[in-house]
Amino acid sequence: MKVMITGINGILGKEIVHQLSKNKNYQLFLLSNSKIIIKNKKKKIKLLHQDLTKPILFKLKIDAIIHCAAKNPLSKVGSGMKTIYKKNLKMTRNLIEFSNKNNVKKIVFLSSMEVYGLIKKKIVTENLKPENPSLYGKSKFLSEKLFNEGNNKFQTISLRMPGVLALNLSRSEPLIVNILKKIINNEDVHAYNLNSKFNNITDTYEIVKFINIVLKSKKMRTSIYNFSASRPIKFIAVINLIKKIFKSKSKIIKKNLNKTSFIISNKKITNDFNIKISATTNIITRCCREILNADYKVV
Repeated sequence: MKVMITGINGILGKEIVHQLSKNKNYQLFLLSNSKIIIKNKKKKIKLLHQDLTKPILFKLKIDAIIHCAAKNPLSKVGSGMKTIYKKNLKMTRNLIEFSNKNNVKKIVFLSSMEVYGLIKKKIVTENLKPENPSLYGKSKFLSEKLFNEGNNKFQTISLRMPGVLALNLSRSEPLIVNILKKIINNEDVHAYNLNSKFNNITDTYEIVKFINIVLKSKKMRTSIYNFSASRPIKFIAVINLIKKIFKSKSKIIKKNLNKTSFIISNKKITNDFNIKISATTNIITRCCREILNADYKVV
């Protein structure tokens, strides 16, 4: 199966490429708008140079696309959020045009929980209407709509994901990464809603596990899904679990903020694909142990 992956220079894209490259059934086409160097490049990996904000002129027979590329508030894209919004939609439209012309069969679009904007509900389902999302969230929401248009020749799965716990800790977002870095460095952790349930997390292992299911599926239909850890636990338990793994001396300091905590419902995706998603405890433990074993240096 020929699989094209966009956004391979991003933190998420790099880890997805690393894991998918282990599967001998895939020939990977890695698309980037900048020069890329891959050490020990395998025969089944090909590099493609393309700025997705510009029309894709080359022809290529591709079975599936994993669309990781996106401009976000942490990207260096010039004039701010309006630029992020416009560039994300340009990338979506260009990828759709390419896919329709080249008979792409499947697309997995990595969307975001940012589409919901201000969340006031205790449980977030796919039916929750967006309320005042950022321009980044709007760009993801409108991209979902474009991918879902009935005249497209391909099927799209859009995954609305929370913060992804990756091995690269160079960023201060999502919140769990910032907390993790403080715990590794034995710094005090300031947190709120400590007794509220939490499953607002996933990792690349879980994402790739689902991508493999989608690529093998013969009955896939275009749809939008929340995608996060299962079995929520109290946020205080999350912090204590990370502290235990890293044997940290960090103190937990309660903050009094009037913010609504919520859990994410995975019912739709687990029912449609008949799958089990890893529990919150398992995802956190898995990632933390990988970081610990790699002796990762926090920056």
